[in-house]
Amino acid sequence: MTDRPRVVVITSDQARHRYVAERLDRGLSIAGIVCEAKRPTTAPSPDVSDPSGEIVRDHFAERDRVESELLGPDPAFPDVRRHDVPQGAVNGSEVFEWVSGLDPDLVLLYGSSIIRPPLLAEYSGRMINLHLGLSPYYRGSGTNFWPLVNGEPECVGATLHLAVAKVDAGPILAQVRPDPVAGDGAHHLGTKALMAAAELLTAVAGAFHRGQPSGVEQDLSVGRVYRVRDFTADSVRVMRRNFDQGMMERFLSDRERRLEAIPIVDWTPGMK
Repeated sequence: MTDRPRVVVITSDQARHRYVAERLDRGLSIAGIVCEAKRPTTAPSPDVSDPSGEIVRDHFAERDRVESELLGPDPAFPDVRRHDVPQGAVNGSEVFEWVSGLDPDLVLLYGSSIIRPPLLAEYSGRMINLHLGLSPYYRGSGTNFWPLVNGEPECVGATLHLAVAKVDAGPILAQVRPDPVAGDGAHHLGTKALMAAAELLTAVAGAFHRGQPSGVEQDLSVGRVYRVRDFTADSVRVMRRNFDQGMMERFLSDRERRLEAIPIVDWTPGMK
């Protein structure tokens, strides 16, 4: 067994996905990447409180600007074998055969559609998902957006967990939070969480291949679940108002206590 597991990455095609793949390539042996096309992010339906869609467009334009600032203007996939598929095709037989033919030790997921059998069954116990958000506190959609709507920046972060049939429910291998500074906005926090998660996934995947960490079962009786349909212009307004009214200043002034109140699965090399 080598220290660098042979992995297949299943992800999507936006800058954030290319960034994560590039970072993983620095510490792991990527046998191939399945790249699933992704539709542009928009509001799920017409919003009577924002009929022109301006608030939602501005929200995602700001996300793109901050990601370009922090991730670099044009992250690139590493120079490895790549299999591009349309959105929703990641569970097809063609993808299963392509991944199986590469004979990976692990399959790493970030930003793809929900993985189902036969791929999920074939790599059961060897498939790790990068979930943006701290599960089980926030699950579903917008998991680093809703904590800021609810005034809980301590719940922004990322979770690495084993993929199982129930979405966002697998044993947690490790979690990480961003390192905020005064003046950080929503997209700075989210992008910093993503960057920290990419580094953590590289380390955890290697350690998991060597037999640790083993994973911590989630208590799904706690936390909140949000759906795409919950996202509205009004929720963006509430989030912005929270920042304008000093949410981050209050959090930073009481950071240690608030972090302790929301425990996460910390991991460092050598921990089981």
